[in-house]
Amino acid sequence: MKKPILTLLFFLVLFSCHAQRELYSIECISVENEGFVKLKLLNYVKPTKFKIADASKDAIKALLYSGYSSTNCPTQKPLLKESADIDNFKKIESDFFLKNGKWKTFVRNSLDVDNIKTEKITIKEFEIMVNKDLLRKYLEEQKIIKSLNTGF
Repeated sequence: MKKPILTLLFFLVLFSCHAQRELYSIECISVENEGFVKLKLLNYVKPTKFKIADASKDAIKALLYSGYSSTNCPTQKPLLKESADIDNFKKIESDFFLKNGKWKTFVRNSLDVDNIKTEKITIKEFEIMVNKDLLRKYLEEQKIIKSLNTGF
């Protein structure tokens, strides 16, 4: 019973992740106040070397490129919806995700929650709080995406 579930989970994650070398799944735990969303991130690749900073960056990337759906939260479409938005962000992405880059201003209270180890796979679980409203505002200020009220 566990093997089909793990296989299904693996393929679901494989097809839902945007990045080619990153293998993780993201799930919304709750929508918090002040624009924050609490996300659960499960990492499947080299979990022993995967740190909270890496998980935080992946949580932001998920909000930017893939969004999320969950039974606990309203569905969040990716912030970068159009190819022009993605191209605009790619111009600043390397600086944005530097060690002390701007990404840190959108994350708080990140926790390394659990390590799940089975015979064939190791999974590392994190809880990450990301201020998606502030991230959207930053992208609008940088002219990467259009504001929600554009055209009204």
